[in-house]
Amino acid sequence: MGSGRIAHLGPRGTYTEAAAIRTDPAAERLPTPTVAEAIAAVERGDADGAVCALENSIEGTVNDTIDQLLRPDFALAIRGEVVLPIEHALVAANGVDPATATVVYSHPQALAQCRQHLQRLAPRATPVAALSTAAAIQSAIAEPGTLAVGNEHAATLYGATVYASDIGDEAGNETRFVHIARVDHEPTGDDKTSLAFTTQHDRPGSLVEVLFHFARRGINMTHIESRPTRRQLGTYVFLVDVQGHREDPQLRDALGEIERITHWLRILGSYPRWPSAPPGGEARRGA
Repeated sequence: MGSGRIAHLGPRGTYTEAAAIRTDPAAERLPTPTVAEAIAAVERGDADGAVCALENSIEGTVNDTIDQLLRPDFALAIRGEVVLPIEHALVAANGVDPATATVVYSHPQALAQCRQHLQRLAPRATPVAALSTAAAIQSAIAEPGTLAVGNEHAATLYGATVYASDIGDEAGNETRFVHIARVDHEPTGDDKTSLAFTTQHDRPGSLVEVLFHFARRGINMTHIESRPTRRQLGTYVFLVDVQGHREDPQLRDALGEIERITHWLRILGSYPRWPSAPPGGEARRGA
């Protein structure tokens, strides 16, 4: 599946748009105001896929995307991933003094990634959440005397001035984006599989039992985290990434065993590991 229509968090100039371009440079891009709307565009058939931020190396999971993946009626799949370096800049309209600005707009993740630099560069500015870094720049341009945290490409697009470059508090800032479509990717020989599950929380060792089925088959687990189920205090959904494709014999057997012992299991998709992910490619049914 390639060169169709890809929905992404907009407007133009967001990091997510850059990830969508890396996913399929030839695809038509559909900017949307929220992650939920990007995914809804795929569900309605208005787009062939959606690219969404999933995880940042500093701030962790992007909840807006995880909330969609864990929806009871979610029927799409992850078919690819892109990892991009993130370099934030402090931008505004021409002639603004960052030291006297009273507001700085940006996406909550970007604001969190630049706390220390913002305190030094714009000590009077109150952080205000925007739907995206590009939307933040638009707001700052429309309101003289305010600032935004965004990328320099978007600053150029919207005619903003860059007052400070690379203002992230930590080096090596990266965000992992996922390509969500109706079906996941065919095996390539260098794949990753994402899954979510809940355990029998009243049975001791239930999580260890799940992880044992990966370990004894030599399947490498590259990511694990938990988040509340939002249904009962002390119950959690576990989000796990493992190396391999769900159709690989060893992983297929492990998933069969895990399905038997978990309370709930969702295979979110199998897809090529970054940076070996090829653009496009044919999809496989059954995600």
